[in-house]
Amino acid sequence: MSATIYDIHKLEEKANLIRQDIIKMLVEAGSGHSAGPLGMADIFTALYFHILNH
Repeated sequence: MSATIYDIHKLEEKANLIRQDIIKMLVEAGSGHSAGPLGMADIFTALYFHILNH
């Protein structure tokens, strides 16, 4: 399953939006673990929106 440059750009944009949501949730909660979710945003985005999207 090959991704085009356009697909990769869109996935990067979605991952950045997910990172923003993670930071908003952490700020609202007042604490939390940020490294794991922020670091895995690209992997989860690629899996959910590209590879597992059938």
